[in-house]
Amino acid sequence: MERNRYFVWTVGCQMNVSDSERLESALQGVGYTPAEQAEDADFIVLNSCSVRANAEEKIIGKITDIQRIKRERPDTKIVLWGCMVGPNNQSIFKKKLPMVDHFVSPSAVDEVLALAPNPIYQLDEPALPVADWEVPPVNVHVPINYGCNMSCAYCVIPLRRGKERSRPMAEIADEVRRICARGAKEITLLGQIVDSYGHDLPGRPDLADLLEYIHDTPGLVRLRFLTSHPAFMSEKLLHAIARLPKVMPDINLPIQAGDDQLLKVMKRGYTVAKYTKLIERIREIIPNVSLSTDIIVGHPGETREMFERTLEMVENLRFDKVHIAAYSSRPGTKAGEMELDPTLAVEHGEKQYRRIALERLQERIITERNEELLGHDVEVLVEEFTKGKWRGRDRNNKLVFFEAEGNWYGKVVNIHVTETRPWWLGGDLVGEALAVGAV
Repeated sequence: MERNRYFVWTVGCQMNVSDSERLESALQGVGYTPAEQAEDADFIVLNSCSVRANAEEKIIGKITDIQRIKRERPDTKIVLWGCMVGPNNQSIFKKKLPMVDHFVSPSAVDEVLALAPNPIYQLDEPALPVADWEVPPVNVHVPINYGCNMSCAYCVIPLRRGKERSRPMAEIADEVRRICARGAKEITLLGQIVDSYGHDLPGRPDLADLLEYIHDTPGLVRLRFLTSHPAFMSEKLLHAIARLPKVMPDINLPIQAGDDQLLKVMKRGYTVAKYTKLIERIREIIPNVSLSTDIIVGHPGETREMFERTLEMVENLRFDKVHIAAYSSRPGTKAGEMELDPTLAVEHGEKQYRRIALERLQERIITERNEELLGHDVEVLVEEFTKGKWRGRDRNNKLVFFEAEGNWYGKVVNIHVTETRPWWLGGDLVGEALAVGAV
């Protein structure tokens, strides 16, 4: 087997994906090459998620598969990385998973890199979340803060990723500059709570300041950010989005439930009325905004009446997208304790009923919203050619497909919408658009 080959397997959020991309770039920078399967690697990294039980089950299943490799080739190094490995539970995993050599907390790319056996080179500069590309990716995610200071009842992230830590603006700007110099067009800024960025830095810059700071990066065409919390969605940030042409009018703002009593149990810190007022203000300042949200159904203590109020809230606010999850118990959380009480736990079948009911409602709403775009032109950044069609996203983050000869990869084009579906649009190429920042 060829030496110095790695295999990285990732589950979970965009932060995990970005961490893995950064690690792969660093590994390639010190002389490693990627292996298509774990069996061909002498350094295996499993980047884990613990937000829901099924994510942990996938990781345990993958480790079970890989232990055969460890038996056959004991020198193979195996690392369990990510949110399953919190600061205080590594000793537990060492007993449960003896085939794993090292356990590393989330986002510690340098720590994982240091465990790689026999690097050929020394890494000269911090790794980008992408390696050198023959064909540069159109979209790249860049973390700007890590961890979380909130205490939502259902969430394990603060236990696993720790307190919030913001990266300095100059460091982020340098990374964005290097990424765009390699050909990327769109940057998505990432954080567990991205709009709380900067409060722990000297001078207390905020996300609006950061958007302004990196907006004029050469080659940068579009800027997005994920994921926000209503408590930090300031007027300053909203006006920055409205004013800066490269910042897309696309905001993800999780509400999690549409009932005030349940929001209090979840420790979300707002009411439905307060959240609704914020949505109205966002639409007032950014009239063309696309709004998505996250909702948990079947949280301990949620009654059918509470869920009906969530349906009513979704009907009234008419989001462009709703990310729906059936509640999954997480050990160490307040909701996890509540789930042990049979009078508070929601039965599995009821969770699925609520999930499906909400999915059907949102499908109807987004179908109606997308139909409003029929016959209009949308501006699309083209991301790939797949199954005979070009695929990209418009400014509001809607998927758009079109057929056209020529190479449109990485270009911003105008598409005349001729077909609308709940989850995508189809249309005809009008021509290349004059994108801000295009080179």
